[in-house]
Amino acid sequence: MRRAVSAAACAAIALAGAGTGATAAARAAPRPASSAAPPDLALALRFRPLLYFDAHERWRPLDVDRFLAEPGHAACPAGASPLAPPAPPGTPAPACVPFTSVAQLAPAVAYLDLRGTRLSGSDARAPDVATCPKSLPRIWDCDLGGRSLIYAHVVRAGARIAIDYWWFLRYNAFAIDLHEGDWEGVTVIVDRRGRRVLSVGFAAHSDVWRYDAGVPSLAGDHVRVYVSRGDHAAYPRRCSFLCRTTDGLLPEGNFGGRDPWVDNASAACRRRCVRLMPTTPSGAPASWDAWRGLWGVPLSPVFGPPLTPAFQHRYLHPFAARRSGRHIF
Repeated sequence: MRRAVSAAACAAIALAGAGTGATAAARAAPRPASSAAPPDLALALRFRPLLYFDAHERWRPLDVDRFLAEPGHAACPAGASPLAPPAPPGTPAPACVPFTSVAQLAPAVAYLDLRGTRLSGSDARAPDVATCPKSLPRIWDCDLGGRSLIYAHVVRAGARIAIDYWWFLRYNAFAIDLHEGDWEGVTVIVDRRGRRVLSVGFAAHSDVWRYDAGVPSLAGDHVRVYVSRGDHAAYPRRCSFLCRTTDGLLPEGNFGGRDPWVDNASAACRRRCVRLMPTTPSGAPASWDAWRGLWGVPLSPVFGPPLTPAFQHRYLHPFAARRSGRHIF
């Protein structure tokens, strides 16, 4: 890029000495198309996925900063966890404190106890869900008015760019897998100029499954993502009956895709339904994404709340994924 700028400057000096006719000709000459990819946010908006939820899904992607500002959350040390060993006799047990600021997310805080106490998740709802604007009366989040959005983390490597999308939902409820907090998403791999989709990695439970372009359904530059009911795993095809996980080993919540996300349409998104992950000027994770903790109370050693995205494998290795041969779901 520096060589191109320098050449253009030399040409301008030469034309200036040749008179006004040459200058006019220079202005009329076509400029070569730039080979550089658009900035991160422009890329994230251009390739943002289209989300389709099952008809019985209760929760929607949230603005994390707004979610953390809700009353009723608590910041907890490791010893306050129900899975922690009891405190020695005569020693006061560590206690959770009300969460009031992202500044509390220090190493001493091991997890967040999110608002709501019922294991079924039936009270994991927006505090103003009875009066707030929402797209469907049956959902438990307020998804209109810019309150529902997704996040993106953009990584460039050689001839490829990974646009790693993440969305946060307040509860995970499927069969025995019940816990507060749920970070899910997909990773869209595009060419170095940011012009076409090369492959898509769908995060589903403990792995990421990669499909080459042509297998996932695209609407222009946008991949269609079908979100499973309750656990929110991502799939490239819909399923409404006897659904199974990508590896085919376990049953899965339906992902019929009847309810599109409110921000699928460009007019609804208004270029604000995607936000870049918070970072420092040097690009390191910042704010809540720099906190290495769990987004929910750990109640089970098997089915637990998620880590902050910056400490998850897909975020750290966005180009790594397991290729799937399953083209029909």
